[in-house]
Amino acid sequence: MLLGFLPLSASVIAQADSTKPEVTVTIHHLVVNNNFQYLVVDAKAKVSNRWQVMKNLPVKLFLDSNSTERLISNLQTDETGKAKAIIPASLKSAWDAFTTHKFIAVTADGTTAESAITKAKILIDTANTDGARTVNVQVMKWENNVWVPAKDVELRIGVKRLGGELKIGDEETYATDSTGSVSAEFKRDSLPADEKGNLSLVAKVEDNDNYGSLSIEKTVPWGVYFKHENGFGERALWASRGKAPIWLYAMAYSIIVAVWGTLLYLISLIVKIKKVGVATAKQTAP
Repeated sequence: MLLGFLPLSASVIAQADSTKPEVTVTIHHLVVNNNFQYLVVDAKAKVSNRWQVMKNLPVKLFLDSNSTERLISNLQTDETGKAKAIIPASLKSAWDAFTTHKFIAVTADGTTAESAITKAKILIDTANTDGARTVNVQVMKWENNVWVPAKDVELRIGVKRLGGELKIGDEETYATDSTGSVSAEFKRDSLPADEKGNLSLVAKVEDNDNYGSLSIEKTVPWGVYFKHENGFGERALWASRGKAPIWLYAMAYSIIVAVWGTLLYLISLIVKIKKVGVATAKQTAP
């Protein structure tokens, strides 16, 4: 009986080993400042109930149809499981022909992913009335060969900083109205800026189901320039040993002199006491 079950168990183990994790591919369409667009393919797989990035995975990216003439690029994912592509000039006529486009990604193992987007753009403007600073953002979509407002689009408005974007007010996100517009008050005062006091405002639509990701920047003189004063080489508590403050030197040396002076004085007293003791012993000797 045991010998009879051995082939069956070996077959089950072989099937388990041959099972490959299912690859999940996501396509992101990004437009920066309404004049530069690119695609990002993100590949990952679920292994032992944990998501892992798919490195060095060959991916073919197509526009609208899975055909050779609509090939955007042959890609290979990097260490983070991502790959970037730009729509080539040869597909410009195909891109201009329609309002909505579909991107198709096909991996080497046959996994297919699709993502559809509608052409859109984002505009930003500012106003400063009686000291009240306002940021106005509008999202437009291409429809029937004209730009029309895109309503109910969630977006973020912030100030570009070194570690990311700092929100300009109390709200985390805003939604466009029937005119595709959003107005937000700028509540950040005395933000550090460059020599001209310029800050960079950023408005973003992130991974929208219809329009993808849109972002735009605008420079405004709403910051404060703080001149950096280099104190290197000056005497200070945090400076090197040779640049310590004079009063610190005086205090330290005073303590050293006082301690050693006290010790020397005590030694001299001991020597005197010893001499007095010897002299007294000689006088009292018979």
